[in-house]
Amino acid sequence: MNPRPTTRLAALTAALALGAAACSSGGGGSSDDGKTPNKAPEAKVRAVSIGTAADSKGPAKPIPGAKSGGTAKVLERTDFNHLDPARVYVSHEQTVDLLLTRQLTTYKQDGDQTVLVGDLATDTGSSPDGGKTWKFTLKDGLKYEDGSPITAQDVKYGVERSFAKEITGGPTWIQEWLTGTADIRSVYDGPYNGRELDAIRTPDERTIEFALASPHGDFPFAVAMQTSTPVPKAKDTKLEFDKHPLSSGPYKISARDIDKSMTLVRNENWNADTDSVRHAYPNQWNFEFGMQTQQINERLIAANGDDKNAMTFRANVGREVAQQVLTTPDLKARTADAGTPFTEYFEINNKRQTNVKVRQALIAAFPKEQVRQILGGPAYGEFATTLMGPTVLGFEKYDLAGVPPTGDIAKAKALLAESGTPNPTIVYAYNQTPMWEQVSVTIVQALQQAGFKVVPQPVNDKSYYTEIGHVDNKYDLYWSGWGADWPSAATVLPAKFDGRKIADDGTEYNLYNNPAMSAEMDRITALPDVVAAGKEWSNLEKKIMADAPVVPFVYRRQLTLYGPGLGGPRVGFIGSTYPTDVWVK
Repeated sequence: MNPRPTTRLAALTAALALGAAACSSGGGGSSDDGKTPNKAPEAKVRAVSIGTAADSKGPAKPIPGAKSGGTAKVLERTDFNHLDPARVYVSHEQTVDLLLTRQLTTYKQDGDQTVLVGDLATDTGSSPDGGKTWKFTLKDGLKYEDGSPITAQDVKYGVERSFAKEITGGPTWIQEWLTGTADIRSVYDGPYNGRELDAIRTPDERTIEFALASPHGDFPFAVAMQTSTPVPKAKDTKLEFDKHPLSSGPYKISARDIDKSMTLVRNENWNADTDSVRHAYPNQWNFEFGMQTQQINERLIAANGDDKNAMTFRANVGREVAQQVLTTPDLKARTADAGTPFTEYFEINNKRQTNVKVRQALIAAFPKEQVRQILGGPAYGEFATTLMGPTVLGFEKYDLAGVPPTGDIAKAKALLAESGTPNPTIVYAYNQTPMWEQVSVTIVQALQQAGFKVVPQPVNDKSYYTEIGHVDNKYDLYWSGWGADWPSAATVLPAKFDGRKIADDGTEYNLYNNPAMSAEMDRITALPDVVAAGKEWSNLEKKIMADAPVVPFVYRRQLTLYGPGLGGPRVGFIGSTYPTDVWVK
């Protein structure tokens, strides 16, 4: 990666390659009779390695048969809640940001191998002191959509503004590592009061240095996230930036009718010679919002008119069409299909449900099999019993609950009897869509059989994560998913189960707070041997799961359709269907 790679990062590279080996990739599965789509795709190795400066040089390697031109279309259920890169964390928002913004590093796909490469930076960074200080040099010829140059000072300001109390929702790895605390705003509260963050230095317009509070060998992975997106101070419109961010990527927003449509056109100032990842083949991208998943799939199957050139980032092939898609050769041939880094949960509000026996009863009664069948059956994913997914280093399969996927009503009743509250009230919040209405009915029936009094509460689809992200939300049970930001448990357990991270619009939706577990996270994070740390994370995970903070649901599979007029859609590193290799035939 550079002349002086740290030992920890070199070890991490090999470990991540090992840890990601369980990730599935490839064609959709079907049963042996060829009629029922009930198998996950055959597993393939998707290793993660550290690229060199040569790997980071553009342009992106041409795809055989691909060509420039035309208009590609994206069909989605809802508009993007956030486009401000400092507020982007949900996978489909990260996906559209691949077209609009660039970061210090990024991921490059090379066959079955994923390579971390320099994006704005010439390489993946260097550290002279074992991972406590990191230095990056920007490439020549980088410009925004308005033609102004991208500078190291803009990257610094982009990170600084992510500390502001107004700018919430994005990842906080970099902020925590710079300040040495999860309470980042107690150290620095952003640039809007005129203060700068001294831990980030910019000796010149192309050099940026980060002085971390403690060593982090995986810092080059953290700056692949949107937090390192450059933002010029003069163009920061604060909350309005969420609607129309300044583009540093190959496309820019030319029109946006919020909740209805968005159009991206070429950013003529993007220089392909500086970008080793984005091909930017289409001239234009048209986004259409406001459809249900089934409608999206039906349109992609029919492929009428402009829909022949359409795709979707996240509308999975559902139960209604799964058999048709996976048993019809020409439809199956135009699917993007792979395992993902995501584990889905039904989060339990630990702040409201403080009795561990009640939480265990929820796990015992939960109808995983019935819910998965509504969402698409086995094509949706493999049942989960753990907090971490199979792509994470140190993953170990276990099942503390010991109940079948259909649930165990008798065991749930026994646990409620032990709890002293045999008929507790549970407010279940769910996405207000036809599919999740069906899921709600199934969950309510199962929990009622166990003795729970269930109050179903629909939540607007677009603002769903915002609603469940309130610390004082009035819900007890709600769905969410989490994927490792890179294949290390350090990006899973602390993000989801460290009580110090509890905050409005944060990631700790279950509001689990056990100081002993948080202290153990600190200890493991500091271990220099990442393979040994993986085993420690696995041990810690079991201790957390004994507290029953969530209902593990599935290890998610991504299976999406695209129109016959497109080439190149694939499931990318973050588990959504990527647009970076797409072309119009």
